[in-house]
Amino acid sequence: MAPIYTGGGDRGTTRLWDGTKVSKRDLRIQLNGTLDEANAALGVAKSGSPTEALKEEIGFIQRELMDLMSFVARGERDVPPPQASRLEEHIDALQEQWPAQGRFVLPGGSLAGSAAHQARAIVRRAERLALELLEEELFDEEAYVYVNRLSDLLYALALACDGEAFVGRVTALVMAAEKASTAARGMTLARAKELLAQAEGEAERVGVPMVVAAVDGSGDLVALHRMDGALPASIDLAPRKAKTAARLRMTTEALSRLVQPGAPLYGLASDPGLCCFGGGVPLQEAGETVGAVGVSGGTVEEDQIVAGRSRDVWESLFQS
Repeated sequence: MAPIYTGGGDRGTTRLWDGTKVSKRDLRIQLNGTLDEANAALGVAKSGSPTEALKEEIGFIQRELMDLMSFVARGERDVPPPQASRLEEHIDALQEQWPAQGRFVLPGGSLAGSAAHQARAIVRRAERLALELLEEELFDEEAYVYVNRLSDLLYALALACDGEAFVGRVTALVMAAEKASTAARGMTLARAKELLAQAEGEAERVGVPMVVAAVDGSGDLVALHRMDGALPASIDLAPRKAKTAARLRMTTEALSRLVQPGAPLYGLASDPGLCCFGGGVPLQEAGETVGAVGVSGGTVEEDQIVAGRSRDVWESLFQS
């Protein structure tokens, strides 16, 4: 692999595109070095771009900069000057979505926007160098207008980057708030504990030690409460009742009638994952089943009493 160093510039000279040797202090070389700085700053802007569309826009500007640098370093080559109208179309498109407010903008609204502002400031410096070249008749008036328009495009780009980044931050905050609100709904652990405490009180009133299970809308266990003296079999039955009620969106007492021979759901009674006798009740919020409670330990009627108490508590405290 050939080395990237050639030694050709070790004496402070370089070559234009046509092969002419010039000093590295030549205004054309200084201008291209300045444009190269702007391109590097745009690389930072692109890496932090808030949207793919803006990333593509930055890539377009970078390619335009490379073409401009080729024009600056053309020497005696016949290279047409860049057209400002190409940039004006992009400026208009960005301004239509993110119009300027007619005031100075302090950079810092976003990483990409700040880098675009940096590139804009560098291009302004390049414009001053281009003016010197124009005065020495080493530049083109049309190309000078192009450089001026380039800084306008970078200003519009910075506004767009800051605007899109702001929208992204607001969207993230709204989604986080919505997620937190959603997380606070449904069968949370705090709500499950309240239901289990109320169920225990009702079981004590009935006079039977019971096991009470609370599940979420998918039937997955959230909390299980076993009173002293509750039947060991109830540790399995209570979660199954709750799971059945949550997944079928009906009470297990109603299900028990539907699984009898000749009934619509006959056969489900043999499903080992379900429990088809009373004691399980689904719980709703905003018209949607978001959990269930299963009770086991007493007779079917006693289990249903305690489960019904849990549903009443849910509806009075949590149902919106």
